[in-house]
Amino acid sequence: MEEIARLRKLSGILYGVALALSAILPVVVLIYAGKGVTDPSSLLAQAPLVPAGTPVSQVQAGLVGALGILSVLPMVAALRGMARLFGRYAEGTVLEAGNAETILRIGRALVLVALFTILVPTAQTLILSWAAPDKVLAIGLDGGTLGFLMAAGLLTVIGWAMREAARVKAENEGFV
Repeated sequence: MEEIARLRKLSGILYGVALALSAILPVVVLIYAGKGVTDPSSLLAQAPLVPAGTPVSQVQAGLVGALGILSVLPMVAALRGMARLFGRYAEGTVLEAGNAETILRIGRALVLVALFTILVPTAQTLILSWAAPDKVLAIGLDGGTLGFLMAAGLLTVIGWAMREAARVKAENEGFV
C-alpha cells in the first residue's frame, strides 16, 4: 500500500511538470524562431560550421524557424502523453490497456525526437549555408543522442509489454 501512495504522490508531481513543460516548450521555440526571423544573422551563432558573415535571408531564417517549430512537436506530444499517464497513475490506475497504449505512443514520439535531434540541425545548417561559398552538410550523432534513442526504444518495448500484461490481466479477471 505504501508503494501505491508513493507512486500516486510522485505521479502527481510529474503530471504538473510534464503539463507545464508541454506548454512552455513551444512558446520558447516560437520566441527563438521569431528572433531568428527578425534578425537572421543571429542564427549563424547556432551554426558554427557556417562561415561567419555568410548572408542569411529572412526566407532562410523562416525555414530554419519552421524546422525548429516542427521539431518540437514530437516532444510536446511525448510530454502530453506523459502528463496523461502520470495523471492516471496519480488516480491509482496503473495496469490498464490505455496506459500501455500511452506508453507506446510516448516511446514512438521520443524515437521521433531522437531522429529530429539528428536531422533538423543538419537541415538547418544546410539552409543557413545556401549563400556561403561552400555549402555545409554536417550530420551530428553523439552518445547522448544514441542513448536517448535507445531509451525511447526501450519505452516503446515496455509499452508493448504493458499492453500484453494488461490483456492477460483482463483475460484472467474474466475467469474469476
